[in-house]
Amino acid sequence: MKTQYRITSAVLALVAAIGLASTASAQKRLPWGALRVGNADGSIPAWNGGLPPDTAPAGFKKDSGSWADPYADDKVLYTVTGKNVDQYASKLTEATVEMLRRYPTYRLDVYSSRRPANYTTFFNDNAQKNAAGRCKTIEGGLALAGCFGGTPFSVPKDGYEAMWNMLLTNKGDSVWTFGQAWYVDAAGNKVMTGQLANRYQNDYFNPKLTAEKFYAEGGPYYMNSTVYTAPARMVGEATMSRKWINPIARPDRSWSYNPGQRRVRLAPDAAYDFPVATSGGVLFFDEIYTFSGRMDRFDFKYIGTKEMLIPYNSYKYFSAKADDLLMKGHPNPDVMRWELHRVHVVEATLKPGARHVLAKRRYYMDEDIPQAGGFDAWDASGKLAKGMIAPAAWAYDKQVVLASGSCYFDLNTGVWYNSSVMGGANGLKISVDEVDSATFYSPEGLMRRTQR
Repeated sequence: MKTQYRITSAVLALVAAIGLASTASAQKRLPWGALRVGNADGSIPAWNGGLPPDTAPAGFKKDSGSWADPYADDKVLYTVTGKNVDQYASKLTEATVEMLRRYPTYRLDVYSSRRPANYTTFFNDNAQKNAAGRCKTIEGGLALAGCFGGTPFSVPKDGYEAMWNMLLTNKGDSVWTFGQAWYVDAAGNKVMTGQLANRYQNDYFNPKLTAEKFYAEGGPYYMNSTVYTAPARMVGEATMSRKWINPIARPDRSWSYNPGQRRVRLAPDAAYDFPVATSGGVLFFDEIYTFSGRMDRFDFKYIGTKEMLIPYNSYKYFSAKADDLLMKGHPNPDVMRWELHRVHVVEATLKPGARHVLAKRRYYMDEDIPQAGGFDAWDASGKLAKGMIAPAAWAYDKQVVLASGSCYFDLNTGVWYNSSVMGGANGLKISVDEVDSATFYSPEGLMRRTQR
């Protein structure tokens, strides 16, 4: 009897110890997987709750399409230029290092690191359910099953899981973006290549749905419609895309509308390394929002985490007009804010026999806001050919990520492209109205929206 008691006590003690360890481990990470603590020297702070939804800095007007900077009083800590870039190179993308060496006018003003992310209860509850085992990759990482409403993989085990975290960054379930696409040639000449009204919808984050309902509808995680309102030659042109959580079972679809032909047509080439028309060849379709579409042409390897300087809390950038933002070779350093953050690193290598202009890309994704960061890209000869930065900020009243207007750099030609300059336009409207997705994101709906 005594022996039985001693064994039972030992087992109970072990179970209690495991439970405490599990609780302690959970407390180290936030529901979306980011470490709660800061780094050793404090240059990356501990998460302190983020920005509350009632944040209202001076000048903020709700649903105006822009967000006032809650950190406007912060001062520059230090500046990185071509002269001291070697000191910071290990914390920068390779493309950023190259650009700092190439352009004396380029610099990185580094500020105190701030962690504003503060997701909704809906998001956090679903992220925890995903982490508890309902969420998994299928089809060799190319599709998801069971995931819904929050970060799919709080602690990614491989490159595909990390990429799905980025693909499912919470930018809001329903968003209107009003901005302008700009191309800057090697001489510094600026060309507005498209003024657009862009509608984006992601039912993965629709709080009116359940996981069961989302999958019953096919798992539509990316529905996008763009109508061009300028320049004159493009007025009335439009594109539309639909992407599903399982692109094997339900392949991605894209359409285009040409007002001269007055017809909506399938656009089967609008994928992978097919160039986006307004970018002058700088932006590929699989680089929209850093990465977009199927992952079947590359092998994605999770490298780990590291501390890097990335554009962050980019409120001034998003409010800047084209003349204030665009310079020869790079964005105006005066409107940029760089911070030190922990990022997940994924390396994508072209599969043998697969076709793509780029042979390798390396992605950098912030732990709190996966959309923040960017990528480096190499061509078939192994030469660094391209770079991209994805400035991001936090839409505090909506509790989602503010991400639009990324910068893409062709290092071979010196040309670069900004996909959506919002300053001076109507900006970005998040969850301000609803549409019937079945009719809005249909060829018939696209045609109705494009009539002159």
